[in-house]
Amino acid sequence: MRRWPRASRAEWIAAVVGVLASLACLLLGLRMPREALLAYLFAWLCWLAPTVGSVALLLIHALTGGDWGRALRPAWLAASRRLPLLAVLLLPVLVGARTLYPWAAPAAATDPVLAHQRWWLDLPFFVLRAVVVLALWWWLAQGIRRRLDTPAATRFAAGGLVVHVLAVSVAAIDWVMSLVPQWHSTVFGILFGTAQLLAAAGLSIGLSVLGRAPSPAWTARRLNDLGSILLVLVLAWGYLAFMDYLTAWIADLPPETAWYLPRVRTGWRWLGAFLVVFHLALPFAVLLSRQAKQHAAWLAGVALWLFLAQSGYVAWLVLPGARPQGLAWGAPLAWVGIGGLWWFGYGAPWRAAQEARA
Repeated sequence: MRRWPRASRAEWIAAVVGVLASLACLLLGLRMPREALLAYLFAWLCWLAPTVGSVALLLIHALTGGDWGRALRPAWLAASRRLPLLAVLLLPVLVGARTLYPWAAPAAATDPVLAHQRWWLDLPFFVLRAVVVLALWWWLAQGIRRRLDTPAATRFAAGGLVVHVLAVSVAAIDWVMSLVPQWHSTVFGILFGTAQLLAAAGLSIGLSVLGRAPSPAWTARRLNDLGSILLVLVLAWGYLAFMDYLTAWIADLPPETAWYLPRVRTGWRWLGAFLVVFHLALPFAVLLSRQAKQHAAWLAGVALWLFLAQSGYVAWLVLPGARPQGLAWGAPLAWVGIGGLWWFGYGAPWRAAQEARA
């Protein structure tokens, strides 16, 4: 049996930095617990995105096939193995739910506005749903890994994508939308899932192209295909985000304004403008160019930029409600903390593949 490669020196450094950053975030949280929990939730969702998005991309590629997926498979498999870690790291959110979510606070028990939502916004049921959603994602990840390159993979992926869409919709409602329990959006689950796909594609393409992951030749055609996939995901995310905002603006209902006003009438509007320009318009313009897509450095740079920009989008979703004045130190610290732990051991599958080819 081949011995599994040990963590690299860089991964050990990332893990140590992650632990130190997490401790610093914890110390800050002693003074402002809700802000610290929101920062932690933001960071956890940022690193959940490439993990769950990679599982979804494995399922999609099992249905569609294609050379592009084989190039990115090592990165997807490595990211999908981060799910148990993220399941453990969700515990602070579940334990602190009464502080984090308005509907779970003791004072909300007598709120007449929330009375008709009490059947769903119930803390034990909330915890149970979180466990079920994470278990379903782990089952999908394990199932598609066992069936890769077999006829059963297509059948499993067809049903698995249906399960994934349901799971990601429940996760979006529970972990993000319920931060403002009056707000409702029928498209938000799909938008949340598309953002995860974009984050996973950005990270996997960037790291695979830069590191030349073990695969057949990195031809101009393959690079062009990867760039086109990024372009499609950028357009899908931008379209869904715009339509969600447009319908809220046309309706002009109090629940919709309760969500959008902290994001468009405070300092957070500059983050929204940044996302429109640098997460949608500029990457779209670059990815329209065939030359840019076929140039490895350009493609990797745009892909990694999109992954990082998705963290800005998650911040725009999670943080404004509790801190209208802008970003605090807790969010970057939590992002580095969870990211450092996430990175530990991430490259082991790639090193195993390289050893197998050697």
